[in-house]
Amino acid sequence: MRGRLHKIFMRLSLRPFVLPAALAAVGALSVLSFAPINAFPLMWLALAALSWSIGQAGSAKRALALGYAWGLGFFCANIYWIYISLHTFGGMPALMAAGCVFLLSMYMALFPALAAWAARRWIGHRVWRMTLGLPALFTLTEWLRGWLFTGFPWANVGNSQVPMTPLVGYLPVVGVYGAGGLLLLSLGALMAMRGWQRWATGLGVWALGGLLMLMQWTYPVGDPVSVSLAQGNIPQDEKWAEAHYLDNLRTYLNLTAQAQGDIVILPETAIPSFMSDTPTWYLERLVKVVQPRTLVTGVPLSGPHAEEYYNSVTVLTNPKLPMYSKRHLVPFGEFVPLPWLFGWMYHYLNMPLSGFTSGAAEQAPFVIGKHTRLAPDVCYEDAFGREIIKALPDATLLVNVSNLAWFDGSWAAWQQTQMSQARAIETGRYMLRATNTGVTAIIDERGHVLSQLPQNSRGVLEGKAQNFAGTTPYVVWGDWMTLSLSGLLLLCAWLFGRKQ
Repeated sequence: MRGRLHKIFMRLSLRPFVLPAALAAVGALSVLSFAPINAFPLMWLALAALSWSIGQAGSAKRALALGYAWGLGFFCANIYWIYISLHTFGGMPALMAAGCVFLLSMYMALFPALAAWAARRWIGHRVWRMTLGLPALFTLTEWLRGWLFTGFPWANVGNSQVPMTPLVGYLPVVGVYGAGGLLLLSLGALMAMRGWQRWATGLGVWALGGLLMLMQWTYPVGDPVSVSLAQGNIPQDEKWAEAHYLDNLRTYLNLTAQAQGDIVILPETAIPSFMSDTPTWYLERLVKVVQPRTLVTGVPLSGPHAEEYYNSVTVLTNPKLPMYSKRHLVPFGEFVPLPWLFGWMYHYLNMPLSGFTSGAAEQAPFVIGKHTRLAPDVCYEDAFGREIIKALPDATLLVNVSNLAWFDGSWAAWQQTQMSQARAIETGRYMLRATNTGVTAIIDERGHVLSQLPQNSRGVLEGKAQNFAGTTPYVVWGDWMTLSLSGLLLLCAWLFGRKQ
């Protein structure tokens, strides 16, 4: 089998443009490894093709081109849904919207290309060095992509294995970045090594992950609490329209009245106006229909200064509790990065409230009852494991409120749900997702979706959520453990090089 693959590669490599095109196609195909398709072995194929190509590249420059081609196909397929928000709902001309998605994909493809170049330039092609060095470099550049210029950690390769493969056992220890690096390490060992080393390294990674899955890092506290998660299914073109304002308010008032849980959660900006501009009668009515229970809702808040407003979550039934304001804003959607460079785009976009202010870095959980402490995050924030853990170990439940109507009809909502599953596993906590159009779901501490509402439907998801206390290694160390282990692998690769 390995001999056949080698012959295929050699035939492709004789034609300089055929192999990059093939890698771009394989990278694009990997979108099927993520939710909602969950064909996770396709990620094995995509990473194996990338690793094999880099190992056989004749120069660092060639490896750079191959890594870039793979990354371009990978990201064009995985973030295509941005086109929908820019064109369908933002009003940007179609060609311009497609161009913006392509430019963003070109930028993001630089990161796997950098890993490929560095591996060939500094690691070389010897088996042990490449087996150890490439996963470390790929992990470091993937982490860099999630950090540089506020970061865009969408489509991290580790997410594709959630929640089904033994690699998820590593998430409470090294997070999703570490799991992705270990996947590449195991594939490299199985492809490049021989004899017992091949199986001990390649399959040992999976066996240890399976053992880690048996670990119970956190423990339940108190009885399960009943929760109600509302999904209003308000189309994006109606959500901020003045003609639909009262209808939108009534939608969530009616859903709140139907809710049976002790904690009722409404999605991001369920109240489509600043709290200070919302009719008093409406806020009083919301509180009245739910008391003495708890109502949590997303609502924009105006700040003390002009042009200062926040994408916030508040406990409407207890104004004494501090509000949560979104910390990690979406570039171009909620704030304008480098306005002197990108400000022109907003002449072509119709995006309400695109100038939010970031909330404080440290914000306390909502204390609700004896055992329940909610750690809210808003929409895109659950892509960042390092930020979710800031409220831990104090928080006993994670809550994500989202409005993904901007990407209606795409796979974005399912991909984000998969990231929520990863956050639940990393922290050993339930994740409650309340969204406008889906996916509204209850996810347990193992990352399993216990129940969910159909996408693009209106209703209330009723269920039970267990509070959890305790901590995981990832909560304690965050991404530092992964970064340290990646550095250690690079050191080992260098030492093997000296020995050889």
